[in-house]
Amino acid sequence: MDAQAAALVMGAGGLAVAAHVLWQTGRRHQRHHGWQWWVLTLAAGAVAWPLCAWAATQHTLVAQAVAGLWLLGWPVAWLGGWRRFHARQRLPAWAWLDALLACAAWVAMPWWAWQGGVLLHLYVAGVLWVGSRRTADRGLGLTALVMAAAILPALLALSAPPPQPTTLDAIATLWAAMAALWACGLLSLAAMTARTEQELRASRRRLHVLASTDPLTGLSNRRHFETTAVRRRHQQPATLPVLLLLDIDHFKLINDRLGHATGDRALRLVGHSIQGALRDSDLAVRLGGDEFALLLQGASLPQAMQVAERIVLQVQQQAPVHHLPLLSLSFGLVPWRDEEPLDDALHRADLALYEAKRQGRSCAVAAHGDDEAPVFSESQRLGLTAT
Repeated sequence: MDAQAAALVMGAGGLAVAAHVLWQTGRRHQRHHGWQWWVLTLAAGAVAWPLCAWAATQHTLVAQAVAGLWLLGWPVAWLGGWRRFHARQRLPAWAWLDALLACAAWVAMPWWAWQGGVLLHLYVAGVLWVGSRRTADRGLGLTALVMAAAILPALLALSAPPPQPTTLDAIATLWAAMAALWACGLLSLAAMTARTEQELRASRRRLHVLASTDPLTGLSNRRHFETTAVRRRHQQPATLPVLLLLDIDHFKLINDRLGHATGDRALRLVGHSIQGALRDSDLAVRLGGDEFALLLQGASLPQAMQVAERIVLQVQQQAPVHHLPLLSLSFGLVPWRDEEPLDDALHRADLALYEAKRQGRSCAVAAHGDDEAPVFSESQRLGLTAT
């Protein structure tokens, strides 16, 4: 085997290996679109490359048509793969225009063989470059540069004497196309890998949200609340947060009389109203059933009372919109003392909530002192009382 034949075999083998790698990668990630086009283009290149190298030495119309079919076809096919890969973020122009320009360049080959190929490569490179700005995909921009670099031998042949490109110029153009196709395969493989990593990170974020969120109300669940509340308490020991415990008055009657679907709507409304009343530094949790807890960072008891008022006002204003009866809420408030376990603070807040229930519901009561001798503040009425 001479050196030229060995080079042809190595070139075709490189394209075949690239096609195989892309095929295996695409099979493992079926949600990626467009990879089939890239695989077919690489596989076709592995077959067509030796034929085109032979045709470059044959100065006949048929030989030129064979070489031109691949040289003009693979950039458009590769662009078609990118169009499907970024189907949600549409690339400039249209697929039918790509095919129309490729056919026009191929038909014009007997008269403007090299000029048509150069213009078609520049069109594909331009679409990819603009698309890289639209999609923020660096792979598109690099592929555009590769497409532009692939026509450098053709540009040099057109600009240098003699007027007609030689056989050596044609072979150089074919080698540039083969190298460009192989580089495009690497860039497409990198794009598929990058998208897979993005999807994995998004999946981890969704799993984290699901693991830390109450699915009905969208608030934190108890495990996430306990972990986050203790961490924030240690991070800001100088501030004295306020802990609120609240529940829906007569919630069992709502479930018994109107059904659990109505009870779920009531829980969702309360959860949404709580979210609307909190700052970014605050924390809210559904402890279970109709019981909720709020941690207000760096707030005083009067400020916590104002938060409770806003929540009740929002709930009672929105209840008719959600086809709910009049809802009232009861609150127990305590300052979370330094070095106090969270369970102890919740227990004191529960005592204050029980006192609010004892005083007639639809009110807020603050507790001071310890568990054995709690001191309750005068209750503050909040909204209308549900009956």
